[in-house]
Amino acid sequence: MQDSTQQHQFTAHYTDLLNERVGGKALACSDEWFAECANLVLNSVPVFKEGHFVPTGQWMDGWESRRSFGRAQRRDGEPDYDWCILRLGIPGRIRGVDIDTSHFRGNAPEYASLEGAFVEGDLDETAVWAEILEKSATQAHSPNVFAVDSDQVWTHVRLKIYPDGGVARLRVYGEAEVNRDNFVDGELLDLASVMNGGRGLTCSDMFYSSPSNLLMPAQGANMGDGWETRRRRDDSNDWCLIKLGVPGSIRKVIVDTAHFKGNFPDRFSLEATHCDSDDLNNAQWQTVIAQTPLHADQEHLFIRQIAAPETLQFTHVRLNIFPDGGVSRLRVLGFPDWS
Repeated sequence: MQDSTQQHQFTAHYTDLLNERVGGKALACSDEWFAECANLVLNSVPVFKEGHFVPTGQWMDGWESRRSFGRAQRRDGEPDYDWCILRLGIPGRIRGVDIDTSHFRGNAPEYASLEGAFVEGDLDETAVWAEILEKSATQAHSPNVFAVDSDQVWTHVRLKIYPDGGVARLRVYGEAEVNRDNFVDGELLDLASVMNGGRGLTCSDMFYSSPSNLLMPAQGANMGDGWETRRRRDDSNDWCLIKLGVPGSIRKVIVDTAHFKGNFPDRFSLEATHCDSDDLNNAQWQTVIAQTPLHADQEHLFIRQIAAPETLQFTHVRLNIFPDGGVSRLRVLGFPDWS
């Protein structure tokens, strides 16, 4: 389905479980003569370098296989598709996919399909694959956005393109599945981390970058890898709402302004609430950390400053920055409520 509204819905409400930033990786493919399948999971927007040739031909930012009529296996009755197996960085339930063929104009596949598998440990020939997107027509040089109707948890996907060609990026949007068995009793968990299902819901402004960056693993790579707002010219302040991946009590908070040197917020505060839905219009907010100064390019740790009782359980937090600026990462550590 070629629908920009649906594409926005997936990016706004779900996480790209396959993105390189969360550990997504291409494992194997049938052919990558012109361009490597590892490019499918890159976080960057695909680019085209006109006239930039490598030994195999025009350099392409994506995965591109050879023309299938030149391969003996196609003449011997083998399947009429190329394939690529990828491991999700975050196991989860898949709600939508974008098979992006940007810059593949005369060499895009005609059709594509997607299969999923759940594997504990290393993938091998015993994996059981199930179709989660049937063979569907795709367009050249375009996003190809499809809804997925599946409630199963997947760890791997297999992209099939018919009969051959190139795909720039594969985005797999869904909901992270947190495995309780991966944690011991009494362990502090980053309740907001994207790896644990945390997600940015909305914000007052994301002129430069999205608040979802706040929840990514590892330190921010640069100033673009964080949440930054435009300069305010009024008396208000900026804010963002975050849904915790796992509800819990909040015992430790880290606010990292890495790379933000002339544009970090002067102050911040953190509030939290418990709500059964993401409709927070009537939410009752509890102060977790009162307005507190921030500093440039620095990781700020808060424990004693937390005002919320440890008996309270929260599902959402609101980060307020005064008046505006950029924050690289937000860590909300606490004891999870697994009930």
